[in-house]
Amino acid sequence: MGHCMFNVMIVFQDFVRFVGRLILSLHFFRLLPMQMTSQLYTMGVGSLILIVISGLFIGLVFAFQMYIVLNGFGSLAQLSQVVAFGLFRELSPVVTGLLIAGRIGSTVAAELGQMKQAEQIDSLLMWGINPYAYLMWPRLLSLVVVTPILVFIFDAVSIYAACFYAVIIKGMESQIFWTPLLFGNVFFQVDVLYGIYKAIFFGCFIGLMSLYQGAFVERGSSGIAKASTQAVVLSSVGVLMLDYILSQIFY
Repeated sequence: MGHCMFNVMIVFQDFVRFVGRLILSLHFFRLLPMQMTSQLYTMGVGSLILIVISGLFIGLVFAFQMYIVLNGFGSLAQLSQVVAFGLFRELSPVVTGLLIAGRIGSTVAAELGQMKQAEQIDSLLMWGINPYAYLMWPRLLSLVVVTPILVFIFDAVSIYAACFYAVIIKGMESQIFWTPLLFGNVFFQVDVLYGIYKAIFFGCFIGLMSLYQGAFVERGSSGIAKASTQAVVLSSVGVLMLDYILSQIFY
């Protein structure tokens, strides 16, 4: 138990030191349009299909489950509001965060880990280029920008999928579905934007954890695989923890 706690403290110390170096390197950061565009395309457009498919089926499944429950109480008119509350506040940001942690987090950790083992980061230092400013800040900023955009897309796809289930499959009048959603208790500045705010924190945490795992990758053939796995696991757990904390703060 003591040995485990000691290892945790060492990791925490390394992480704090990494974040400190990252903050200090902001002085050397210069926004390079081509580099940012490449990262935004890789993280955003590359994840778009995954987000759309996930949002489609989660919207269908959630509408299916809520239809059964509300039909038993004779409250089908509230279907759109119940689905929107669950999707916008919790499911959309959390599921998107977990998907990004799995797809982008592992990729970022593997890229930096490979650069570290190939001594490309040391080469940047020899050329007088700060690797934190040149390699890590563009990836971190791209994640912070991309994550809320993907959450918004997830929101739109999932709510239209729920509408498809209710109106096309179950035969509900479209006006009955959309009227409570548009003129009821679902507020854009509260329900939708709070999910977007969560996504910003999720993207920042996933970026920091993935960059840290890549920067402190272990030597050897299994080092990159271990760094990628730890980046996904720690980012996913962090997303769930942050979701609870932010929910307590926002709501």
